[in-house]
Amino acid sequence: MEEVTLQLGNLACPSCAQTIGEVLKRQKGVQDATVSFASSRIKVSFDPAIITLDQIERAIEKTGYKVQARS
Repeated sequence: MEEVTLQLGNLACPSCAQTIGEVLKRQKGVQDATVSFASSRIKVSFDPAIITLDQIERAIEKTGYKVQARS
Protein backbone atom coordinates (compact mmCIF):
# COMPACT_ATOMS: atom_id res chain seq x y z
CA MET A 1 0.00 0.00 0.00
CA GLU A 2 1.06 3.56 -0.69
CA GLU A 3 -0.28 6.76 0.79
CA VAL A 4 -0.34 10.18 -0.81
CA THR A 5 -1.78 13.56 0.15
CA LEU A 6 -3.15 15.70 -2.65
CA GLN A 7 -3.92 19.42 -2.55
CA LEU A 8 -7.24 20.10 -4.26
CA GLY A 9 -8.24 23.28 -6.04
CA ASN A 10 -11.66 24.94 -6.28
CA LEU A 11 -13.19 22.85 -3.45
CA ALA A 12 -16.45 24.71 -2.83
CA CYS A 13 -18.24 22.97 0.04
CA PRO A 14 -18.11 20.07 2.52
CA SER A 15 -20.49 17.97 0.44
CA CYS A 16 -18.17 18.40 -2.56
CA ALA A 17 -15.33 17.03 -0.44
CA GLN A 18 -17.51 14.10 0.59
CA THR A 19 -18.36 13.37 -3.06
CA ILE A 20 -14.68 13.20 -4.02
CA GLY A 21 -13.98 10.81 -1.15
CA GLU A 22 -16.88 8.56 -2.12
CA VAL A 23 -15.82 8.48 -5.77
CA LEU A 24 -12.27 7.50 -4.86
CA LYS A 25 -13.35 4.83 -2.39
CA ARG A 26 -15.27 3.15 -5.24
CA GLN A 27 -12.11 2.92 -7.37
CA LYS A 28 -10.58 -0.55 -7.47
CA GLY A 29 -7.28 -0.45 -5.59
CA VAL A 30 -8.14 2.48 -3.32
CA GLN A 31 -8.24 1.32 0.29
CA ASP A 32 -9.17 4.66 1.89
CA ALA A 33 -9.70 8.30 0.98
CA THR A 34 -10.05 10.98 3.65
CA VAL A 35 -10.89 14.52 2.55
CA SER A 36 -10.48 17.67 4.61
CA PHE A 37 -12.63 20.52 3.32
CA ALA A 38 -10.90 22.98 5.68
CA SER A 39 -7.45 22.33 4.20
CA SER A 40 -8.63 21.28 0.70
CA ARG A 41 -6.56 18.11 0.96
CA ILE A 42 -7.25 14.45 0.45
CA LYS A 43 -5.21 11.57 1.85
CA VAL A 44 -5.44 8.43 -0.27
CA SER A 45 -4.23 4.92 0.59
CA PHE A 46 -3.98 2.76 -2.51
CA ASP A 47 -2.38 -0.32 -4.05
CA PRO A 48 -0.12 0.86 -6.91
CA ALA A 49 -0.27 -2.62 -8.45
CA ILE A 50 -3.98 -2.02 -9.10
CA ILE A 51 -4.38 1.75 -9.56
CA THR A 52 -1.85 4.47 -10.37
CA LEU A 53 -1.62 7.95 -8.94
CA ASP A 54 -2.44 9.35 -12.39
CA GLN A 55 -5.64 7.28 -12.46
CA ILE A 56 -6.57 8.62 -9.02
CA GLU A 57 -6.01 12.19 -10.19
CA ARG A 58 -8.13 11.59 -13.31
CA ALA A 59 -10.96 10.20 -11.14
CA ILE A 60 -10.84 13.40 -9.05
CA GLU A 61 -10.80 15.59 -12.16
CA LYS A 62 -13.87 13.77 -13.53
CA THR A 63 -15.79 15.09 -10.49
CA GLY A 64 -14.92 18.64 -11.62
CA TYR A 65 -12.06 19.36 -9.22
CA LYS A 66 -8.36 19.79 -9.86
CA VAL A 67 -5.34 18.37 -8.12
CA GLN A 68 -2.92 21.23 -7.50
CA ALA A 69 -0.06 19.41 -5.77
CA ARG A 70 1.13 16.03 -4.48
CA SER A 71 2.91 15.43 -1.19
